[in-house]
Amino acid sequence: MTGESATQCSDDWRETLDRYGFVVLDDHSLAQVAPALGRPGTSALLTPHDRHRADPWSLSGVYGQDAFPWHTDGAVSARPPRWLVLRAVQINDAPPTELLDPAPALLAELRRTVLKVTDRRGRVRYLPAANHEPEPESGRGDGRWRLRWDPRTCVPRAGVTIDEVSARAPTGTVQWHEGRIAIVDNHRLMHRRPPVPRESERVLERTYFWDE
Repeated sequence: MTGESATQCSDDWRETLDRYGFVVLDDHSLAQVAPALGRPGTSALLTPHDRHRADPWSLSGVYGQDAFPWHTDGAVSARPPRWLVLRAVQINDAPPTELLDPAPALLAELRRTVLKVTDRRGRVRYLPAANHEPEPESGRGDGRWRLRWDPRTCVPRAGVTIDEVSARAPTGTVQWHEGRIAIVDNHRLMHRRPPVPRESERVLERTYFWDE
């Protein structure tokens, strides 16, 4: 499903989000969608940077304006954000955001994959690349999977390899223009950014939301 077709479903945006794992909105503000998403975190502006001018911990610090790999946000966190909301602030000849909803075969491989997860302080944990989300009251899995993937900080020790995931083609694409909002299920989908030409402008506002 492309970003354009997701936009056509924007009147029932929450239904579209639950069905496809993302939705693209041209006629909503962040304030309008926020109450349906849960607890918000702080917002940040994302702009392409040369790797030498970026935070070494960030994706830009590793890849600069080259292509970003498939990843989920907050992969090193014990509780990554559920929803990733992106709003286009300034766009000029900028690349899209690509999305990957793993097919059943890949999801099965991710379930068997153990990651060596290293946080900013150098602390190491071993975590699954995909695991069931617990129900709030019972603590048992509810059938919904949570992905964890970031080649910089989450290195597979067994199971699927980084190259195998990198080779997967997008299952969805968000084309950007100013004012457009994309909501992505960060537990279900991976995302990435193609290379950014040096003459293009791409400023996105990012806000995370956690389930209550």
